[in-house]
Amino acid sequence: MRKIGIFLMMVAMLMPLFAKGQKELPDTLTASDAFVALPISVLDLLDRSRRLDMLDYYAADSIAKVPNAMEGLSYLDKVTPDYLKANLTPVTTIAVKVLPSKNGDIVMTAYTIGDKDQAYDTDLRFFGSGYQELKRDKYIRIATLDDFFDYPDKAAKKLVAELVPFPTVRYEPDPTGTGMTAQLTVGQFMSADDYARIKSFMRPQLHYRWDGSKFNLEK
Repeated sequence: MRKIGIFLMMVAMLMPLFAKGQKELPDTLTASDAFVALPISVLDLLDRSRRLDMLDYYAADSIAKVPNAMEGLSYLDKVTPDYLKANLTPVTTIAVKVLPSKNGDIVMTAYTIGDKDQAYDTDLRFFGSGYQELKRDKYIRIATLDDFFDYPDKAAKKLVAELVPFPTVRYEPDPTGTGMTAQLTVGQFMSADDYARIKSFMRPQLHYRWDGSKFNLEK
């Protein structure tokens, strides 16, 4: 019995040491934390070492460009505690936004492809504090083509459907708040005449607001 008692005492003494060796998730995430920790499947152009280099350069007021997996150069455009934007290639960017939630911070990434020769289009993804991917539909209803138009009549709706068979949308998180905008980006690749036919009843931007659990589209 005495040996068992000594063993239990040793276990009790060692437990705090084991606990100290475990890496705990921070109570509050930062965009920089998320940028480094995002899975390679999300940000495959930059390994974690290069992401850390980019943050070090930015902290030193040097917008240095680091080589990426496509043998191009990537650099940080803006970094705040809850927002980060990186230019990955001449045609791709990623914005990382930390969103407050009562059940723990949510990390959103907005990965955008596009330039003057390709319509801007954004893929939104959401992650928990442990960087496990979450179901996007739980946090936002992706804008539909109809959301971008105030149709004067049924003929106008039919016209838009015919002229914009493949809508592309650019989402941009607010760097200083928790809102987000969405913009239909088909204009530059339509003929001037076709675009003029729909522009008069097209909304320039949609606005989303984060309510602590999901994005809501403002009316």
